[in-house]
Amino acid sequence: MTLERNLEAVLFASAKPYTIARLAQMFDVASEDIQNALNTLSERLEQSGSALQLQKNGQEFELTTRSDCADAVSKAVQVEAQAELSRPALEALTILAYRGPMTRPELEQIRGVQSSMILRNLLLRGLIEQKEDTRLGQAVYAITFDFLNHLGLSSVEALPDYEALRSHTSIQDVLKQLEEVPVQSHSVSDSTELSV
Repeated sequence: MTLERNLEAVLFASAKPYTIARLAQMFDVASEDIQNALNTLSERLEQSGSALQLQKNGQEFELTTRSDCADAVSKAVQVEAQAELSRPALEALTILAYRGPMTRPELEQIRGVQSSMILRNLLLRGLIEQKEDTRLGQAVYAITFDFLNHLGLSSVEALPDYEALRSHTSIQDVLKQLEEVPVQSHSVSDSTELSV
């Protein structure tokens, strides 16, 4: 698989911007190689009439949908936001409510499975937010006021058995295991969850 296609896969799956330096580090290639591959990817998307485009903002690049697809995307997001949450999404949301804010690797350490698609879905619904504060080199996720409003709660402390579940020793033990191993970014080849 070419570097261009690998970049396309990573940018699509992550749904967030990356700098050339970060991508170069991720793929262990020169920044110039990343720039050339991004240029090729951008040209291919443009010439093929793809609904996707490579967007640049300063030093960051992100794969986004074109503006003429906004109506279709908006309708799909609305339908998705009104659908019931899947069991894995409810599980992730519960963990974030009782143990958050936390990073994606911390959430995945507790759940035991890759969670990027679930986090993306919860972000789209406005139930969680991505905080600027970073730990372990990762963004931190937390529940939103909308989440509390949906449940009719004044704070997370009003959740059932909040203190007992937040400080549960088995969860603390699982999170300690994450601290004991070197931080490694999850590869795109990790099993992707389709149920969100």
